[in-house]
Amino acid sequence: MRQSAFLVTGSFLGLIVGSSVAMGAVYDESIDGDLSGDRFNPTFIDFDLGVNTVINETVNAEIESGDIDYLTFSVGAGQWVDSIIIADTFNPNGGLDMGVFVGLAFDNFFDFDIDGFIGDGLEGFIITDFTNVGFESIETLSGGLTTLGQGDYTLWIQQGNVDITRVTTHINIVPAPSAMALLGLGGLASIRRRR
Repeated sequence: MRQSAFLVTGSFLGLIVGSSVAMGAVYDESIDGDLSGDRFNPTFIDFDLGVNTVINETVNAEIESGDIDYLTFSVGAGQWVDSIIIADTFNPNGGLDMGVFVGLAFDNFFDFDIDGFIGDGLEGFIITDFTNVGFESIETLSGGLTTLGQGDYTLWIQQGNVDITRVTTHINIVPAPSAMALLGLGGLASIRRRR
């Protein structure tokens, strides 16, 4: 009896843990089209559970051929974002500029005027360099949170130089611990106590 209860509980927890490494959606500007440059009308990307990858290119928005990108995603009930990683920044023209600005808003638009650098919508931002590419960024982007729960979120991605920078961002969405998972953990604890 104990062994079967352990196997059922272990299998259930394995499903929960396994789902956090699943592949989510991929949005690649070169295939799916240019992300919106309008902070009031960002491109909505329908993310899945797992690691969702966005690949975009950005260049100084103040020049004639400039490009600034805004994207929105939603986190559903019973889900949360446990990591946002700027996985790579790359200059496809061989230039040295690989730095980008990434900001986060808690909404489905960006209530922040980038020209005047004023407004309430910017929760946090990073400017990438070798010290933060490939590392977890939620705390910096959100003003100290370690996860993002149910709701809408918008990313603002841009850079300030004339060379294009290609940016790869990974956003991992996982199931929030459910009552069943908590019961499973309780079951493991009770099995340990009986021994």
